[in-house]
Amino acid sequence: MFQYRNAGVGNRDALVVGALALALAFAGQATASVEILPCHGAPTPYRLLVTTQGVKTSHGYLVANLYGSDHHRWLQGNGWLNVWRDPAIPGDETMCLYLPAPGRYALVMFHDANADGDLNLGPLGPTEGYGFSNNVRPFLAPPSLQSALFPVAAGDTRVTIRLHYPPLS
Repeated sequence: MFQYRNAGVGNRDALVVGALALALAFAGQATASVEILPCHGAPTPYRLLVTTQGVKTSHGYLVANLYGSDHHRWLQGNGWLNVWRDPAIPGDETMCLYLPAPGRYALVMFHDANADGDLNLGPLGPTEGYGFSNNVRPFLAPPSLQSALFPVAAGDTRVTIRLHYPPLS
C-alpha cells in the first residue's frame, strides 16, 4: 500500500550526505531555521514543511507519500504524486518538500524502521509507525481522502502529523 522502493527517491549516498549536511548545519542550535532546512525536489513557490511527531528510533527512514485530490488514487499502489524519505531521527522530525502547484493534498507519513521500502502490515494493521495529514486516526478502515486533505498556496504551508505505532512495537 505505502512504499517507496520504486518511487525514484534517490540513492542512499545522497541521503547520507544530506543527513550529514543537516546535522552539521544544526550543530549547536536549539531550534532549526526553516531557511537552512534542505528541501526535497525542484524549487517551486509552494513549500510544505511537515513536522512528524513521535518518531521512536533512528532505525530506517521517515517516508512521506503525497497524494492529490483524486479519490481514485488515494491509498492505491503507486497512486501517490510523489514520495520522499529522510533518515529517521527520534522525536520530532521536520521534512521540507517542494510541491508542484497550489491545490489540495493529503500526506501519509510512516516510519520504515526496517528500511525494506514498505509500510509493513500484520493481521491487525500496520506494524510500523504511521500517520495521516490532519492527524486523521483510522478505525478499522483507512481514512477518507476528504478527511486528510489540506490546502496549499504560495509560500510555506506547515503540517504536523503524529505517528501512531502498534502497541508491541
